[in-house]
Amino acid sequence: MKLNEEQKNVVITKLSNFFRTSCIICNGSEWLLNDTIYELREFMGGSFILGEKVSIFPVLAVSCKSCGHTHYFNAILIGVVKK
Repeated sequence: MKLNEEQKNVVITKLSNFFRTSCIICNGSEWLLNDTIYELREFMGGSFILGEKVSIFPVLAVSCKSCGHTHYFNAILIGVVKK
């Protein structure tokens, strides 16, 4: 799911306090917010299961522009996906 401009602003506002420091890998100071919400799915032994009670975790990715080190944030707790 792509973030709209309002959602992007919510994310930037909520995460701005976390990204005032340098990257822990390369010391870079510029970050890139990916505008797509991804999902992490519960591992089911290698099977892909739809329609059953499988845990899905929506995440936002923020990457260092220099080295690509990526942080994932819970999109529900950030406020751009409803529980």
